[in-house]
Amino acid sequence: MSLIIKRRRRPINLFQAAIIFLATFSFSYIIGSLSFIPQESSAENYLGIDLAPTISLTVNPADFNLPASDSYSITEFVESVDNIDIIVSTNNPAGFALTMSISNSTTGLTHSNGLTTIPSTSNISPDALDINTWGYNTGANATSFRRIPGIGTQTTIVNTNAPTESSTTTVTIGAKADTTLPSGSYSNTLRFTAVAR
Repeated sequence: MSLIIKRRRRPINLFQAAIIFLATFSFSYIIGSLSFIPQESSAENYLGIDLAPTISLTVNPADFNLPASDSYSITEFVESVDNIDIIVSTNNPAGFALTMSISNSTTGLTHSNGLTTIPSTSNISPDALDINTWGYNTGANATSFRRIPGIGTQTTIVNTNAPTESSTTTVTIGAKADTTLPSGSYSNTLRFTAVAR
């Protein structure tokens, strides 16, 4: 006769199983739900724009002729004056400087024959012109004049310290001549330069 002993399985407690199931389910649900929550993402990018200073200059009129007279006698002279407008615009916060000089080696007005000249006045400060000289002054319709600056000695005629749109500077040119000079055309070239400060 043989004796067989069977181990009896212990039944799982239903209550414990339910607790384990619910805990597992809840944990899985929470983890799964978190993965579907919309996330927010942002980034910032610095944007800078550098604007270089710009400047423009217009001379009006571009070609300038002093009025002449042919109605005076041998003992008389004629004094002619007229205005030039220099118009400058710039976006430079520090403004601009406007300079003036002659554009070649002589400050005289040279006759078309290439030989005769009307020299610049020697006046350092504005004063009346001597006969057969010419000069300039700032402002409209000036009656006193100073010497024309040479090519290497530019004279500053305007300084500003802010951006400006169509800033106008008027320069008066004057010449005084008598009949000892040959008739004809006398000319030279003035140079105006505007520089952003």
